[in-house]
Amino acid sequence: RTKHVKVWVSFASFEASAPGGGGMEDARSIFRKAYDALKEEEGGMKDERVLLLEAWRDLEKSQPRDKQELGEVTKMMPRKLKKRRMVMGDDGEEQGWEEYYDYSFPDEEKAPVNLKILEMAHMWKKRKAEGDP
Repeated sequence: RTKHVKVWVSFASFEASAPGGGGMEDARSIFRKAYDALKEEEGGMKDERVLLLEAWRDLEKSQPRDKQELGEVTKMMPRKLKKRRMVMGDDGEEQGWEEYYDYSFPDEEKAPVNLKILEMAHMWKKRKAEGDP
């Protein structure tokens, strides 16, 4: 079976427009399966997942307003981050910096380690204020 993003989008669009079928519920289920399948691929396939989520959002917007469920899709949409990396030449020399865009998905974000230490400090301060040793 292919895991190409256009195949998933076409399949979901077909299910959404099929008369007598499951309609948008089946299409949403297909989009969820596609997102999970693309996420599990090597490298995370970030660009493909963005295309999938944008197609899902467009399909939801094409539905009548009372049947739209944009909440789930908007929660899954990534943030676009501008990053820089060093470009190396063929001879191993540094050529300079290159700017590129990366995506940060909400389901992949991890809490920073420092946040845990800060939480522990707040708990210690709270216990100290209450008089517990």
